[in-house]
Amino acid sequence: MLKEISLYDYLYQSVLTQLACGALRQGDRLPSQTELCRQYNVGITTVRRVYRMLQAEGVIDCEARTKAVIRCDLTNAEITRMIQNRKLYILDIYRSLAPLYPFLQAQGAFRIKELEPLRNLLRRLAQAEEQRGRLHCYSQLLETLFSPFNNQLLKDWHQEVSHVTYVPLYATLQLDPRVALPLEEFQQLFNELLEAMANSEISACEARLRQIYDKGWMRAEKILDALAPEPEGQRKVPAYSWAALASRTPKYTAIACSLLERIRAGEFDDQRYISSIPQLMQEYSASLATIRSAVAVLNDIGVIRTAAKKGSVIVSPSDFSLAPMKLDKAIVEENIVTFLDALQLLTLCWTPLVRVLFPKWTSAFRQALAERLEALPSSAGILAGELLRQLREGALYAGQRQFLTQLEDLLLWGHYLKRLPNLKLPDALLPERLCDDQRRIVQALKESEEAIFITLTQRLFDEAYAIARDLARQTEAEISRFPAALKKA
Repeated sequence: MLKEISLYDYLYQSVLTQLACGALRQGDRLPSQTELCRQYNVGITTVRRVYRMLQAEGVIDCEARTKAVIRCDLTNAEITRMIQNRKLYILDIYRSLAPLYPFLQAQGAFRIKELEPLRNLLRRLAQAEEQRGRLHCYSQLLETLFSPFNNQLLKDWHQEVSHVTYVPLYATLQLDPRVALPLEEFQQLFNELLEAMANSEISACEARLRQIYDKGWMRAEKILDALAPEPEGQRKVPAYSWAALASRTPKYTAIACSLLERIRAGEFDDQRYISSIPQLMQEYSASLATIRSAVAVLNDIGVIRTAAKKGSVIVSPSDFSLAPMKLDKAIVEENIVTFLDALQLLTLCWTPLVRVLFPKWTSAFRQALAERLEALPSSAGILAGELLRQLREGALYAGQRQFLTQLEDLLLWGHYLKRLPNLKLPDALLPERLCDDQRRIVQALKESEEAIFITLTQRLFDEAYAIARDLARQTEAEISRFPAALKKA
Protein backbone atom coordinates (compact mmCIF):
# COMPACT_ATOMS: atom_id res chain seq x y z
CA MET A 1 0.00 0.00 0.00
CA LEU A 2 2.82 2.39 0.84
CA LYS A 3 4.45 1.67 -2.52
CA GLU A 4 1.16 2.30 -4.36
CA ILE A 5 0.68 5.65 -2.61
CA SER A 6 4.23 6.67 -3.50
CA LEU A 7 3.80 5.80 -7.19
CA TYR A 8 0.44 7.55 -7.24
CA ASP A 9 1.99 10.73 -5.81
CA TYR A 10 4.87 10.56 -8.28
CA LEU A 11 2.57 10.36 -11.33
CA TYR A 12 0.33 13.13 -9.97
CA GLN A 13 3.28 15.47 -9.30
CA SER A 14 4.80 14.64 -12.69
CA VAL A 15 1.70 15.88 -14.52
CA LEU A 16 1.58 19.06 -12.42
CA THR A 17 5.29 19.71 -13.01
CA GLN A 18 4.84 19.45 -16.78
CA LEU A 19 1.93 21.86 -16.54
CA ALA A 20 3.92 24.28 -14.38
CA CYS A 21 6.94 24.36 -16.68
CA GLY A 22 4.92 24.76 -19.85
CA ALA A 23 5.58 21.28 -21.24
CA LEU A 24 1.81 20.81 -21.11
CA ARG A 25 -0.47 23.69 -22.11
CA GLN A 26 -4.19 24.19 -22.41
CA GLY A 27 -5.66 21.96 -25.13
CA ASP A 28 -2.81 19.41 -25.08
CA ARG A 29 -3.73 15.74 -24.73
CA LEU A 30 -2.13 13.41 -22.21
CA PRO A 31 -0.95 9.98 -23.39
CA SER A 32 -3.55 7.21 -23.17
CA GLN A 33 -4.01 5.46 -19.84
CA THR A 34 -2.32 2.37 -21.27
CA GLU A 35 0.66 4.45 -22.42
CA LEU A 36 0.95 6.10 -18.98
CA CYS A 37 0.99 2.65 -17.36
CA ARG A 38 3.91 1.68 -19.59
CA GLN A 39 5.71 5.02 -19.28
CA TYR A 40 5.59 5.14 -15.46
CA ASN A 41 5.54 1.37 -14.85
CA VAL A 42 2.35 1.59 -12.75
CA GLY A 43 -0.99 -0.20 -12.76
CA ILE A 44 -4.16 1.03 -14.43
CA THR A 45 -5.75 1.56 -10.99
CA THR A 46 -3.04 4.10 -10.11
CA VAL A 47 -3.52 5.97 -13.41
CA ARG A 48 -7.29 6.11 -12.96
CA ARG A 49 -6.93 7.51 -9.43
CA VAL A 50 -4.63 10.25 -10.69
CA TYR A 51 -7.07 11.05 -13.50
CA ARG A 52 -9.96 11.35 -11.06
CA MET A 53 -8.03 13.75 -8.84
CA LEU A 54 -6.82 15.90 -11.75
CA GLN A 55 -10.34 16.02 -13.13
CA ALA A 56 -11.81 16.99 -9.74
CA GLU A 57 -9.28 19.86 -9.51
CA GLY A 58 -10.17 21.12 -12.99
CA VAL A 59 -6.79 20.27 -14.50
CA ILE A 60 -8.06 17.86 -17.17
CA ASP A 61 -11.21 16.86 -19.04
CA CYS A 62 -11.55 13.13 -19.37
CA GLU A 63 -14.20 11.16 -21.25
CA ALA A 64 -14.51 7.44 -21.87
CA ARG A 65 -12.33 6.06 -24.70
CA THR A 66 -10.60 9.40 -25.33
CA LYS A 67 -7.30 10.88 -24.19
CA ALA A 68 -7.49 13.40 -21.33
CA VAL A 69 -7.25 17.07 -22.39
CA ILE A 70 -5.55 19.81 -20.35
CA ARG A 71 -8.14 22.40 -19.31
CA CYS A 72 -6.11 25.00 -17.46
CA ASP A 73 -3.06 27.06 -18.31
CA LEU A 74 -0.55 29.22 -16.47
CA THR A 75 0.11 32.84 -17.32
CA ASN A 76 3.61 34.02 -18.19
CA ALA A 77 3.72 35.82 -14.85
CA GLU A 78 2.90 32.58 -13.01
CA ILE A 79 5.57 30.65 -14.92
CA THR A 80 8.15 33.36 -14.17
CA ARG A 81 7.26 33.34 -10.48
CA MET A 82 7.58 29.55 -10.34
CA ILE A 83 11.02 29.75 -11.97
CA GLN A 84 12.14 32.47 -9.56
CA ASN A 85 11.25 30.22 -6.63
CA ARG A 86 13.10 27.22 -8.09
CA LYS A 87 16.11 28.82 -9.77
CA LEU A 88 18.77 27.50 -7.35
CA TYR A 89 17.17 24.06 -7.35
CA ILE A 90 17.20 23.89 -11.18
CA LEU A 91 20.82 25.06 -11.41
CA ASP A 92 21.91 22.56 -8.75
CA ILE A 93 20.38 19.75 -10.81
CA TYR A 94 22.23 20.90 -13.95
CA ARG A 95 25.52 21.01 -12.03
CA SER A 96 24.87 17.70 -10.25
CA LEU A 97 24.22 15.89 -13.53
CA ALA A 98 27.12 17.42 -15.49
CA PRO A 99 29.52 14.50 -14.83
CA LEU A 100 26.78 11.86 -15.17
CA TYR A 101 24.42 12.53 -18.04
CA PRO A 102 26.79 12.70 -21.06
CA PHE A 103 28.59 9.60 -19.76
CA LEU A 104 25.36 7.63 -19.22
CA GLN A 105 23.95 8.71 -22.57
CA ALA A 106 27.17 7.69 -24.34
CA GLN A 107 27.05 4.26 -22.69
CA GLY A 108 23.46 3.88 -23.89
CA ALA A 109 24.27 5.19 -27.38
CA PHE A 110 27.10 2.68 -27.71
CA ARG A 111 24.60 -0.15 -27.06
CA ILE A 112 22.06 0.98 -29.69
CA LYS A 113 22.44 -0.98 -32.92
CA GLU A 114 19.33 0.17 -34.82
CA LEU A 115 19.81 3.86 -35.71
CA GLU A 116 16.80 4.42 -37.99
CA PRO A 117 14.40 5.41 -35.13
CA LEU A 118 16.87 8.11 -34.09
CA ARG A 119 17.19 9.32 -37.68
CA ASN A 120 13.39 9.54 -37.88
CA LEU A 121 13.31 11.68 -34.73
CA LEU A 122 15.96 13.95 -36.23
CA ARG A 123 13.87 14.35 -39.39
CA ARG A 124 10.83 15.20 -37.26
CA LEU A 125 12.90 17.77 -35.35
CA ALA A 126 13.95 19.42 -38.63
CA GLN A 127 10.40 19.42 -40.03
CA ALA A 128 8.59 20.67 -36.90
CA GLU A 129 7.30 24.18 -37.50
CA GLU A 130 6.91 25.25 -33.87
CA GLN A 131 9.81 25.43 -31.45
CA ARG A 132 7.79 23.59 -28.84
CA GLY A 133 7.35 20.61 -31.15
CA ARG A 134 11.05 20.64 -31.98
CA LEU A 135 11.93 20.72 -28.29
CA HIS A 136 9.71 17.67 -27.77
CA CYS A 137 11.65 15.75 -30.46
CA TYR A 138 14.89 16.86 -28.83
CA SER A 139 13.80 15.43 -25.46
CA GLN A 140 12.71 12.16 -27.13
CA LEU A 141 16.14 11.81 -28.75
CA LEU A 142 17.84 12.05 -25.37
CA GLU A 143 15.34 9.68 -23.76
CA THR A 144 15.99 7.02 -26.42
CA LEU A 145 19.66 6.87 -25.40
CA PHE A 146 18.69 5.42 -22.00
CA SER A 147 16.46 2.65 -23.40
CA PRO A 148 19.18 -0.05 -23.84
CA PHE A 149 19.70 -0.29 -20.07
CA ASN A 150 16.14 -1.56 -19.55
CA ASN A 151 16.32 0.04 -16.10
CA GLN A 152 13.05 1.42 -14.73
CA LEU A 153 14.78 3.58 -12.13
CA LEU A 154 16.89 5.23 -14.83
CA LYS A 155 13.79 5.84 -16.99
CA ASP A 156 11.93 7.41 -14.07
CA TRP A 157 14.94 9.49 -13.07
CA HIS A 158 15.45 10.81 -16.62
CA GLN A 159 11.77 11.68 -16.85
CA GLU A 160 11.93 13.68 -13.62
CA VAL A 161 15.13 15.43 -14.70
CA SER A 162 13.52 16.33 -18.02
CA HIS A 163 10.50 17.89 -16.33
CA VAL A 164 12.61 20.01 -14.00
CA THR A 165 15.46 21.07 -16.29
CA TYR A 166 13.20 21.89 -19.23
CA VAL A 167 11.42 24.52 -17.12
CA PRO A 168 13.63 27.38 -18.38
CA LEU A 169 13.72 25.94 -21.89
CA TYR A 170 9.97 25.83 -22.32
CA ALA A 171 9.72 29.26 -20.72
CA THR A 172 11.77 30.68 -23.60
CA LEU A 173 8.75 30.20 -25.85
CA GLN A 174 7.19 33.25 -24.19
CA LEU A 175 10.41 35.31 -24.31
CA ASP A 176 12.55 37.11 -26.83
CA PRO A 177 13.57 34.50 -29.46
CA ARG A 178 17.19 35.57 -29.08
CA VAL A 179 17.37 33.53 -25.84
CA ALA A 180 15.52 30.52 -27.27
CA LEU A 181 17.24 27.14 -27.43
CA PRO A 182 19.52 26.84 -30.53
CA LEU A 183 18.02 23.59 -31.83
CA GLU A 184 19.81 23.93 -35.18
CA GLU A 185 23.14 23.51 -33.36
CA PHE A 186 21.80 20.47 -31.51
CA GLN A 187 20.58 18.97 -34.76
CA GLN A 188 24.10 19.15 -36.21
CA LEU A 189 25.59 17.64 -33.03
CA PHE A 190 23.04 14.80 -33.12
CA ASN A 191 24.01 14.07 -36.74
CA GLU A 192 27.65 13.84 -35.65
CA LEU A 193 26.56 11.64 -32.74
CA LEU A 194 24.81 9.23 -35.11
CA GLU A 195 27.97 9.02 -37.21
CA ALA A 196 30.01 8.18 -34.08
CA MET A 197 27.41 5.57 -33.08
CA ALA A 198 27.56 3.98 -36.54
CA ASN A 199 31.35 3.73 -36.19
CA SER A 200 31.15 2.44 -32.57
CA GLU A 201 33.29 5.34 -31.32
CA ILE A 202 32.21 5.68 -27.69
CA SER A 203 34.64 8.50 -26.86
CA ALA A 204 33.30 10.54 -29.81
CA CYS A 205 29.73 9.79 -28.64
CA GLU A 206 30.52 11.15 -25.19
CA ALA A 207 32.24 14.24 -26.63
CA ARG A 208 29.18 15.15 -28.74
CA LEU A 209 26.79 14.51 -25.86
CA ARG A 210 29.01 16.62 -23.59
CA GLN A 211 28.71 19.49 -26.09
CA ILE A 212 24.92 19.08 -26.18
CA TYR A 213 24.70 19.08 -22.38
CA ASP A 214 27.05 22.03 -21.89
CA LYS A 215 25.28 24.15 -24.51
CA GLY A 216 21.92 23.40 -22.89
CA TRP A 217 23.27 24.19 -19.43
CA MET A 218 24.86 27.51 -20.44
CA ARG A 219 21.70 28.58 -22.27
CA ALA A 220 19.56 27.58 -19.27
CA GLU A 221 21.70 29.72 -16.95
CA LYS A 222 21.24 32.73 -19.22
CA ILE A 223 17.49 32.17 -19.36
CA LEU A 224 17.24 31.76 -15.59
CA ASP A 225 19.23 34.94 -15.03
CA ALA A 226 16.95 36.81 -17.42
CA LEU A 227 13.77 35.49 -15.82
CA ALA A 228 14.84 35.32 -12.21
CA PRO A 229 17.64 37.58 -10.94
CA GLU A 230 19.05 36.02 -7.79
CA PRO A 231 17.37 37.49 -4.68
CA GLU A 232 19.59 39.00 -2.01
CA GLY A 233 20.55 36.52 0.67
CA GLN A 234 19.32 33.46 -1.29
CA ARG A 235 22.44 31.39 -1.72
CA LYS A 236 21.55 28.00 -0.20
CA VAL A 237 19.97 25.35 -2.42
CA PRO A 238 16.55 24.29 -1.04
CA ALA A 239 16.46 20.76 0.36
CA TYR A 240 14.99 18.25 -2.06
CA SER A 241 14.94 14.56 -2.90
CA TRP A 242 14.67 12.72 -6.21
CA ALA A 243 10.99 11.77 -6.39
CA ALA A 244 11.72 9.19 -9.10
CA LEU A 245 13.98 7.24 -6.74
CA ALA A 246 11.70 7.71 -3.74
CA SER A 247 8.70 6.49 -5.72
CA ARG A 248 10.20 3.02 -6.08
CA THR A 249 10.67 2.32 -2.40
CA PRO A 250 8.51 2.89 0.68
CA LYS A 251 9.48 5.25 3.50
CA TYR A 252 10.26 2.41 5.89
CA THR A 253 13.26 1.41 3.75
CA ALA A 254 14.93 4.78 4.34
CA ILE A 255 14.22 4.47 8.08
CA ALA A 256 15.66 0.95 8.17
CA CYS A 257 18.77 2.20 6.33
CA SER A 258 19.14 5.09 8.79
CA LEU A 259 18.85 2.72 11.77
CA LEU A 260 21.38 0.34 10.22
CA GLU A 261 23.87 3.21 9.86
CA ARG A 262 23.26 4.27 13.48
CA ILE A 263 23.81 0.68 14.68
CA ARG A 264 27.07 0.39 12.72
CA ALA A 265 28.21 3.74 14.12
CA GLY A 266 27.84 2.30 17.64
CA GLU A 267 25.04 4.58 18.80
CA PHE A 268 23.27 1.77 20.67
CA ASP A 269 26.33 -0.13 21.92
CA ASP A 270 25.77 0.80 25.58
CA GLN A 271 22.25 -0.63 25.80
CA ARG A 272 22.42 -3.37 23.09
CA TYR A 273 18.79 -2.54 22.25
CA ILE A 274 17.65 -0.04 19.63
CA SER A 275 15.04 2.57 20.57
CA SER A 276 11.52 1.33 21.28
CA ILE A 277 8.85 1.57 18.59
CA PRO A 278 7.13 4.60 20.22
CA GLN A 279 10.51 6.36 20.42
CA LEU A 280 11.25 5.57 16.77
CA MET A 281 7.82 6.88 15.75
CA GLN A 282 8.70 10.17 17.41
CA GLU A 283 12.28 10.31 16.09
CA TYR A 284 11.26 9.71 12.47
CA SER A 285 7.79 11.31 12.56
CA ALA A 286 6.40 8.06 11.18
CA SER A 287 3.33 5.92 11.74
CA LEU A 288 3.23 2.71 13.74
CA ALA A 289 2.90 0.61 10.56
CA THR A 290 5.94 2.32 8.95
CA ILE A 291 8.18 1.76 11.99
CA ARG A 292 7.05 -1.85 12.36
CA SER A 293 7.94 -2.44 8.68
CA ALA A 294 11.38 -0.86 9.17
CA VAL A 295 12.01 -3.08 12.21
CA ALA A 296 10.81 -6.11 10.21
CA VAL A 297 13.39 -5.38 7.50
CA LEU A 298 16.22 -5.22 10.08
CA ASN A 299 15.01 -8.51 11.55
CA ASP A 300 14.89 -10.13 8.12
CA ILE A 301 18.44 -9.14 7.19
CA GLY A 302 19.79 -10.34 10.55
CA VAL A 303 20.77 -7.01 12.15
CA ILE A 304 18.39 -7.18 15.11
CA ARG A 305 16.19 -9.76 16.76
CA THR A 306 12.84 -8.58 18.11
CA ALA A 307 11.07 -10.41 20.90
CA ALA A 308 7.53 -9.69 22.11
CA LYS A 309 7.50 -7.26 25.07
CA LYS A 310 11.33 -7.23 25.20
CA GLY A 311 12.32 -4.95 22.36
CA SER A 312 14.85 -5.36 19.54
CA VAL A 313 18.34 -6.52 20.48
CA ILE A 314 21.30 -5.91 18.18
CA VAL A 315 22.72 -9.13 16.71
CA SER A 316 26.46 -9.56 16.23
CA PRO A 317 27.62 -11.00 12.89
CA SER A 318 28.82 -14.18 14.61
CA ASP A 319 25.29 -14.80 15.96
CA PHE A 320 23.61 -14.21 12.60
CA SER A 321 20.96 -16.73 11.60
CA LEU A 322 18.02 -16.52 9.21
CA ALA A 323 14.66 -16.49 10.95
CA PRO A 324 11.31 -16.68 9.12
CA MET A 325 10.77 -13.55 7.03
CA LYS A 326 8.53 -10.91 8.57
CA LEU A 327 7.84 -9.03 5.31
CA ASP A 328 5.57 -10.46 2.64
CA LYS A 329 7.47 -12.43 -0.01
CA ALA A 330 5.84 -10.52 -2.90
CA ILE A 331 7.07 -7.19 -1.47
CA VAL A 332 10.59 -8.57 -1.11
CA GLU A 333 10.67 -9.96 -4.66
CA GLU A 334 9.49 -6.66 -6.14
CA ASN A 335 12.08 -4.68 -4.21
CA ILE A 336 14.90 -7.03 -5.18
CA VAL A 337 14.19 -5.94 -8.76
CA THR A 338 14.44 -2.31 -7.59
CA PHE A 339 17.72 -3.16 -5.84
CA LEU A 340 19.18 -4.57 -9.06
CA ASP A 341 18.19 -1.43 -10.97
CA ALA A 342 19.72 0.77 -8.23
CA LEU A 343 22.97 -1.22 -8.18
CA GLN A 344 23.24 -1.06 -11.98
CA LEU A 345 22.64 2.71 -11.88
CA LEU A 346 25.31 3.17 -9.19
CA THR A 347 27.73 0.98 -11.14
CA LEU A 348 27.20 3.07 -14.27
CA CYS A 349 27.65 6.37 -12.38
CA TRP A 350 30.63 5.40 -10.25
CA THR A 351 33.53 6.28 -12.56
CA PRO A 352 32.23 9.65 -13.87
CA LEU A 353 31.45 10.79 -10.32
CA VAL A 354 34.79 9.70 -8.87
CA ARG A 355 36.67 11.37 -11.75
CA VAL A 356 35.17 14.69 -10.67
CA LEU A 357 35.30 14.21 -6.90
CA PHE A 358 38.69 12.51 -6.34
CA PRO A 359 40.76 15.60 -7.28
CA LYS A 360 38.60 17.68 -4.90
CA TRP A 361 39.32 15.47 -1.90
CA THR A 362 41.92 16.87 0.46
CA SER A 363 44.89 14.76 1.47
CA ALA A 364 43.41 14.58 4.99
CA PHE A 365 40.11 13.24 3.58
CA ARG A 366 41.89 10.60 1.48
CA GLN A 367 44.08 9.58 4.41
CA ALA A 368 41.08 9.21 6.73
CA LEU A 369 39.22 7.14 4.12
CA ALA A 370 42.28 4.93 3.60
CA GLU A 371 42.47 4.25 7.33
CA ARG A 372 38.76 3.38 7.51
CA LEU A 373 39.00 0.99 4.55
CA GLU A 374 42.17 -0.58 5.96
CA ALA A 375 40.39 -1.41 9.22
CA LEU A 376 37.39 -3.07 7.52
CA PRO A 377 37.08 -6.84 6.99
CA SER A 378 37.63 -8.03 3.41
CA SER A 379 33.97 -8.09 2.45
CA ALA A 380 32.79 -6.80 -0.92
CA GLY A 381 29.51 -5.54 0.56
CA ILE A 382 31.15 -3.72 3.49
CA LEU A 383 33.84 -2.14 1.29
CA ALA A 384 31.31 -1.01 -1.33
CA GLY A 385 29.04 0.42 1.38
CA GLU A 386 31.86 2.46 2.95
CA LEU A 387 33.04 3.72 -0.44
CA LEU A 388 29.49 4.80 -1.30
CA ARG A 389 29.08 6.67 2.00
CA GLN A 390 32.38 8.49 1.53
CA LEU A 391 31.55 9.41 -2.07
CA ARG A 392 28.28 10.84 -0.77
CA GLU A 393 30.09 12.85 1.91
CA GLY A 394 32.51 14.27 -0.65
CA ALA A 395 29.85 15.17 -3.25
CA LEU A 396 29.95 18.74 -4.55
CA TYR A 397 26.23 19.44 -4.94
CA ALA A 398 23.02 18.73 -3.06
CA GLY A 399 21.59 16.78 -6.00
CA GLN A 400 24.58 14.41 -6.04
CA ARG A 401 24.41 13.82 -2.28
CA GLN A 402 20.69 13.13 -2.40
CA PHE A 403 21.09 10.85 -5.42
CA LEU A 404 23.69 8.71 -3.60
CA THR A 405 21.71 8.73 -0.34
CA GLN A 406 18.58 7.47 -2.04
CA LEU A 407 20.48 4.82 -4.00
CA GLU A 408 21.96 3.63 -0.70
CA ASP A 409 18.44 3.28 0.73
CA LEU A 410 17.39 1.19 -2.28
CA LEU A 411 20.48 -1.03 -1.99
CA LEU A 412 19.27 -2.23 1.41
CA TRP A 413 17.06 -4.75 -0.39
CA GLY A 414 20.18 -6.55 -1.60
CA HIS A 415 20.45 -8.17 1.82
CA TYR A 416 17.44 -10.28 0.88
CA LEU A 417 19.34 -12.03 -1.92
CA LYS A 418 20.77 -14.43 0.64
CA ARG A 419 17.22 -15.46 1.50
CA LEU A 420 16.45 -16.69 -2.00
CA PRO A 421 16.27 -20.51 -2.05
CA ASN A 422 18.82 -22.96 -3.46
CA LEU A 423 21.47 -20.42 -4.37
CA LYS A 424 24.90 -21.26 -5.75
CA LEU A 425 27.24 -18.42 -4.88
CA PRO A 426 29.50 -17.34 -7.77
CA ASP A 427 33.22 -17.11 -7.08
CA ALA A 428 34.01 -13.90 -9.04
CA LEU A 429 35.23 -12.13 -5.89
CA LEU A 430 37.77 -14.60 -4.54
CA PRO A 431 38.82 -13.80 -0.95
CA GLU A 432 42.52 -13.62 -1.86
CA ARG A 433 41.99 -11.19 -4.72
CA LEU A 434 39.48 -9.11 -2.76
CA CYS A 435 42.01 -8.76 0.06
CA ASP A 436 44.69 -7.71 -2.44
CA ASP A 437 42.34 -5.19 -4.10
CA GLN A 438 41.48 -3.73 -0.70
CA ARG A 439 45.18 -3.24 0.05
CA ARG A 440 45.78 -1.61 -3.35
CA ILE A 441 42.77 0.72 -2.97
CA VAL A 442 44.13 1.87 0.39
CA GLN A 443 47.55 2.44 -1.13
CA ALA A 444 46.05 4.36 -4.07
CA LEU A 445 44.31 6.70 -1.64
CA LYS A 446 47.44 7.30 0.39
CA GLU A 447 49.52 8.00 -2.72
CA SER A 448 46.79 9.96 -4.59
CA GLU A 449 46.79 7.49 -7.50
CA GLU A 450 43.43 8.42 -9.01
CA ALA A 451 43.49 6.06 -12.01
CA ILE A 452 44.29 2.99 -9.90
CA PHE A 453 41.63 3.92 -7.32
CA ILE A 454 38.96 4.34 -10.03
CA THR A 455 39.90 1.10 -11.83
CA LEU A 456 39.82 -1.05 -8.68
CA THR A 457 36.69 0.45 -7.12
CA GLN A 458 34.83 0.31 -10.46
CA ARG A 459 35.75 -3.38 -10.74
CA LEU A 460 34.38 -3.93 -7.22
CA PHE A 461 30.98 -2.48 -8.18
CA ASP A 462 30.94 -4.19 -11.59
CA GLU A 463 31.48 -7.57 -9.98
CA ALA A 464 28.99 -6.88 -7.19
CA TYR A 465 26.33 -6.14 -9.81
CA ALA A 466 27.26 -9.22 -11.86
CA ILE A 467 27.04 -11.45 -8.77
CA ALA A 468 23.70 -9.97 -7.67
CA ARG A 469 22.30 -10.45 -11.18
CA ASP A 470 23.52 -14.05 -11.29
CA LEU A 471 22.00 -14.82 -7.89
CA ALA A 472 18.65 -13.40 -8.96
CA ARG A 473 18.75 -15.30 -12.26
CA GLN A 474 18.79 -18.55 -10.31
CA THR A 475 15.26 -17.80 -9.14
CA GLU A 476 14.03 -16.44 -12.48
CA ALA A 477 11.38 -19.15 -12.73
CA GLU A 478 9.82 -18.03 -9.44
CA ILE A 479 10.01 -14.26 -9.88
CA SER A 480 8.30 -13.28 -13.10
CA ARG A 481 9.56 -9.68 -13.09
CA PHE A 482 13.23 -10.64 -13.07
CA PRO A 483 13.85 -11.22 -16.80
CA ALA A 484 13.45 -7.52 -17.69
CA ALA A 485 15.62 -6.41 -14.78
CA LEU A 486 18.28 -8.97 -15.59
CA LYS A 487 18.79 -8.15 -19.24
CA LYS A 488 22.54 -7.91 -19.66
CA ALA A 489 23.79 -4.30 -19.58
